[in-house]
Amino acid sequence: MRVPTERYTMGCLGSTAERPALGICTKSGRSGGCVEFKSQTSSGGVVFRYDSRLEICLINPVGRRVWALPKGGIEAGERPDTAALREIREETGIEGDIVASLGSIDYWFYSREEQRRVHKTVHFFVVEATGGDTACHDHEVSEARWFTARHALDKMTYPNEREVVRKATALLQKERAGRRRTARRPPT
Repeated sequence: MRVPTERYTMGCLGSTAERPALGICTKSGRSGGCVEFKSQTSSGGVVFRYDSRLEICLINPVGRRVWALPKGGIEAGERPDTAALREIREETGIEGDIVASLGSIDYWFYSREEQRRVHKTVHFFVVEATGGDTACHDHEVSEARWFTARHALDKMTYPNEREVVRKATALLQKERAGRRRTARRPPT
């Protein structure tokens, strides 16, 4: 995983205004005060394959008790789709091709390490596995593992990522059903 693209700002709580990190904020306190926060932009994917049924690859990051989608920071000058494929390869050991974009999610969290709030945006893509091995993941991941789509949803820690997987599986089921209908049509 690479260091995410960052932007430091002073955000006034309760408004959408942003100021440069070195800017001056005249408000204070919880009812409209300012707090320094960092913005991060990452990219990742719902990596899938069809064995006997649809399977999704999840990761368990080192030192964490979570199962999540592979994702990581977008490097300077890198496009979100390129970053997604790189991060997937690094975190899962899997090579793949992008099938579709799933849009992005965003959320807030507090970084104890940096002692500040972080606003994170993650771009997600549907990625079909074309090769690789989950045993070849990087040092930031304890385990990368394939789950059936249903079991992946049960295993996943983050609700917003579960919604991304639901969206991806619906898209894949629709695409697969369309291919079956086309294959059944007699030639004209």
